[in-house]
Amino acid sequence: MAKKKVHKLVFEFDNDFILIGIASHENDYRLSWAINKSLSFDLTKCENLTIKHPKHKIELSYSMYSFSDSNNYMNYQLISNKSEQGFLLPEFKNIDFLFRISGHSDLSYINELLVQIKKIDIVITAFPIDDLSERQKKLFVF
Repeated sequence: MAKKKVHKLVFEFDNDFILIGIASHENDYRLSWAINKSLSFDLTKCENLTIKHPKHKIELSYSMYSFSDSNNYMNYQLISNKSEQGFLLPEFKNIDFLFRISGHSDLSYINELLVQIKKIDIVITAFPIDDLSERQKKLFVF
């Protein structure tokens, strides 16, 4: 009997995004308004980020605001790290929001953006999140 050939499909996620953690005691709509005002963005409320919890088989929903800068080919999403069911990234419980930046950007632009976010009076702190696991990265591929 002949052996069966097994073909494996390997899918690599596009990790072309940068994640900034933001701590703020304000609501999501208030923070999005402050970011819009400070950075001249147009973050608007969009459909919540919904994720199925792998162990409990329940859907978790996180508030999300989005802005697409077509002139610079950049996309921005402000995502709440907290919901009624738990944290999006439980490893970062001290972070209230995640700011996802995708598109072609250089490090100096990201650093300047980070400085501007930290200057917003309702932001306690903001910092880049670099050490994400593959499981965590999959949450932000959309």
